[in-house]
Amino acid sequence: MRSEWSVPSLRGVSGNWTFYGAIVSARNISERIKPSHEIREAKALEDFLQRTLKPRVTKIARYLSKRDDRFFNSIIVGIFGGIPQWTEFDLSKVSAKLNLEETSELKDTIGLLTFGGDEKMFAIDGQHRVEGIKLTHKKDPQRVAADQYPVIFVAHLDTAAGKSRTRRLFCDINKNAVAVSEGDRVVIDEDDVSAVVTRMVYANYPPFKKGTEIAVTERKEVLTEKGRERFTSLLALFTVCKRLKKLHKKTRGSPETDPQNVTAFRDIVYAFFDFSLAHERSLSRYFNGEKTTLEAERRNNRNLLFRPVGIEVLARLYVHFSLRNNLQTYRYALGQLRFRSPGGVFDKILWNAGRIEATAKAKKVAVELCLYLLRELSAKDARKLTGSLRDLTKMQNYSLPEKLPPLRP
Repeated sequence: MRSEWSVPSLRGVSGNWTFYGAIVSARNISERIKPSHEIREAKALEDFLQRTLKPRVTKIARYLSKRDDRFFNSIIVGIFGGIPQWTEFDLSKVSAKLNLEETSELKDTIGLLTFGGDEKMFAIDGQHRVEGIKLTHKKDPQRVAADQYPVIFVAHLDTAAGKSRTRRLFCDINKNAVAVSEGDRVVIDEDDVSAVVTRMVYANYPPFKKGTEIAVTERKEVLTEKGRERFTSLLALFTVCKRLKKLHKKTRGSPETDPQNVTAFRDIVYAFFDFSLAHERSLSRYFNGEKTTLEAERRNNRNLLFRPVGIEVLARLYVHFSLRNNLQTYRYALGQLRFRSPGGVFDKILWNAGRIEATAKAKKVAVELCLYLLRELSAKDARKLTGSLRDLTKMQNYSLPEKLPPLRP
C-alpha cells in the first residue's frame, strides 16, 4: 500500500464530468501514474490509448534535460480503484478581507485532493509526457526534482458504461483538438532552426525591405496581403529554408537553435538569395527597381521565379551545386535556363496553359530536368527521367530536349 498523499487543486464541472486540476511533482508522476499497458482498463482501451512511445518519449526526455524554459500543458489522468477525498477550503475570511461581493464561483472550487494510496491511475491524454517525465526522473532525478506539472484528474468507472465514457472523452479530446497551423508554427516556433531563420530573413534581409516583400498568409501560394502583391510568402520562404538546411551542419553537441547555429544557417540563406538575385536577370531587375513589376512577371504565370515553386526549384539546384562546390554551374543555369512560359523549361511540367501544377512529383521532375540540361544526370537517370516526364505530361512520345552547351572553364 502506498502512502497517503495530497495535492492542492481546483474542482470544476464540464458537462457530466467533474474534474480536479492539480499540480503534481515528477516523483509522484513517476511512482503513481502507470503506463496504460500495465492497467487492465487500459488494455480494454488499447485501440485508442496505445501509442508507439519510444521515439517521442526520448525526444520529450531530451527536452526536459536540456531546456531550462521547459513547460507542458495539462496531462489528463483517469483514476479508478479508489475515490480521493476532496476537502474544500473555507474562503470566507479571504472574501471578507478582500471585500469580495460575488463569491459564488469560489464555492466548492478551491481545496485539497487527498489520495489514500491505493488508487490506480493512467494517462487518458499525455502518455508520452508522462513517460518522458519518468525517464528523466529515473536518469537525473535532481533535474526535475522541483518541477510541478499540471494534471487534470477525472474518475474512470470500472464498468462497461464507464469504459465507454472514458473512450468518448479520449476521442473528444483528440478529435476536437486544433493543431497549430504551419503558418502559426513558423511565427512562434523557437525550436526549429528553419522557422527561426525564416523570421530573421523576413525581418532583416535587406532586399525584402523589413518584410514588406513577404506576404504573411496561411497558404504558401497566396502572395497578396492587405491588397498588395508581394514577392513571396512567409511559408514559401520557410520551404526554401528547409531545402537549404541540407547545407547547414550545427556545432556538435549544441542545440539546433544555439545562436552560433542560427547565425551560420542565416548566412547560408542570405548567400543563396544574394547569389540568385545577383545572377538571375529578372530577379535582379525587380530588386534593383528596373522596368518590371510583380504584376507583369506574374501575368499568365509566365515567370515561375515569381511564384513560390520557382524559388523552391532554385533552392534545390543551389543545394545540389553547393554540395559539389560548383556554384559556377548554378550561375550558368541562372543565365541559360528559361524560366518563362510558354516556351520555358517547365512547360507541361510545372506550367500548363497558364496554370501552375506544383505537385511534389512535378517539382522533383522539374529539378531533375534542369540537372539533365546541365549535364548532371547519368544515362541511367536520364532514362528514368524520360519515363517520369512521359507519365507526367501524358505524352508517350516525349523525348528529352537537347542539353545546354558545356560550361567552358
